[in-house]
Amino acid sequence: MRALRSLRQLLEIRNLRADNLCRSLSEARADAERASEEEMKAFELHEIAASRAAGNPVADELCKDGIVSGAELQDALTRQSVLRSHKADAGALLETRKLARLAVEERAEQVAADFSDAQKAVLRTEISIETAEKRARVSRLDRNC
Repeated sequence: MRALRSLRQLLEIRNLRADNLCRSLSEARADAERASEEEMKAFELHEIAASRAAGNPVADELCKDGIVSGAELQDALTRQSVLRSHKADAGALLETRKLARLAVEERAEQVAADFSDAQKAVLRTEISIETAEKRARVSRLDRNC
């Protein structure tokens, strides 16, 4: 009976661990979804910055034809440089978000594996309890006979 009580306590502990891991898995999946959304936003920002930094063909054409003054051209080039800087910043942000998403997804996979292991441990403990209960019944029957 003492072994059976210990097994039941072990089952309770393993069930609690499985419940905790289930919650952690849910949280990890939500984190992965959030990270994916953040990565998409960063991608959109990068695309916008890339399209703005692609060049200013109008200013280039006007400069060729001598229509734009040097100061105006310098201003356009300065703005273009700022836009390219924004593009680089957006690219760095995108890469950071991508790495964060990958890390969160890896954590979610690990939690899922831990949860699966915990479920298996619970099942093994339940089987052990059933076996112990059967042995206890057989032992009682043997004593009664």
